[in-house]
Amino acid sequence: MYKAEFRYHGDLLTLIAQPDGKGWNITLPNGTHYIIEHAEAHENTLTLRTATGIIQVAFLQTPQGVEIHERGRAYRFQRAEAPRRGNTQHSSAEGILTAPMPGLVTKVFVQQGDPVEAGQRLLTLEAMKTEQSLRAPFTGIVRQLNAREGELVQEGTVLLEIAEASGAAE
Repeated sequence: MYKAEFRYHGDLLTLIAQPDGKGWNITLPNGTHYIIEHAEAHENTLTLRTATGIIQVAFLQTPQGVEIHERGRAYRFQRAEAPRRGNTQHSSAEGILTAPMPGLVTKVFVQQGDPVEAGQRLLTLEAMKTEQSLRAPFTGIVRQLNAREGELVQEGTVLLEIAEASGAAE
């Protein structure tokens, strides 16, 4: 699940995106719910395909937040202060692999339940015209796969979890 908080005209707004088997369930701050079947990001344009059509918006990231242009209107959102995470940071040594930066998942090389070897390439993430491969930190089994090709992810999003081979049968 991805949760982002923004301020718009002084109000705190929460955007929630949760992956499911066919796409992303998006809940907007006003309670409107969308199922995004496919998302593509190009430079400063985001194209979202839903069951009812295609939504295309232009966006610009600024030091203060994000500016979205849609149907001739501009919406400026300021980032709300990030919650303190304390000891909830994950590490690859625990088998939890997170997105090191915001980006687009361009390739997924494994499926949930697949055995993996230490150092094996698991998926590729693209950001700012560079690709980064995420690799298995140890030999084990893909316990959970939260990433799909073509999905946009934010920094810190849990992409997949690897269980040690000996603990996978539990």
